[in-house]
Amino acid sequence: MKKYLILLLTVFLLTACTTKDVKVKTLADIPQFKRVAVLPFDVSDCQSCGDSFPTCRPVGNRIICDKINSKIGYDLALSLAREIAIYGKYEVVEPQAAARIMPYVGQVPMKEIGQRLGVDVLVFGNVKRFQERIGGPMTAKKPASVYFEVSMIDARNGQKVWYAIFDRTQKSLSDDITNIRNFVRGGGKWLTAREFAEIGIAETIEQFPGLKNAGDL
Repeated sequence: MKKYLILLLTVFLLTACTTKDVKVKTLADIPQFKRVAVLPFDVSDCQSCGDSFPTCRPVGNRIICDKINSKIGYDLALSLAREIAIYGKYEVVEPQAAARIMPYVGQVPMKEIGQRLGVDVLVFGNVKRFQERIGGPMTAKKPASVYFEVSMIDARNGQKVWYAIFDRTQKSLSDDITNIRNFVRGGGKWLTAREFAEIGIAETIEQFPGLKNAGDL
């Protein structure tokens, strides 16, 4: 038993500073910014996402927003916005406020949208899978599975400068010993899709430009 605990502690220390569930890539120089707007996540490609709420996505140099019968895109965007705000480095325009530009989307360039919101960068999300667990927190026949992408767009020219992908199906600790970080973070239970997505949001923001390693200060 003692050896097993030592093994768990070793794995935890090796994985505590990593976010293996999130893949990130910087595509271009990230502009200097102090304010960021988070738009409601797009869920149009998510068949399992299931009240009419806005969902927004960048298309070329413009923004397209629709109303889709799902609250998931708004809730995840709000969680991400508030996770950014926790660090205290950036001012954040939350999705409800950011969505006020909907009358102008598709009609004016993204640069003007950024000016109307008073930001230089815009953050979009795209939820592609949001499968709920089957069962309860202690025993689940099928675990939660979530896939979403988060993109940072330079509002001045519409260029994507950074993105992150969270693509994960929850596994038990016995199935994946390297998963101890999320196992502990999730309370050692089978999570709902929303709870699992919240972990993905937190890990994504740990890698967000300007915030990486900020929590270690």
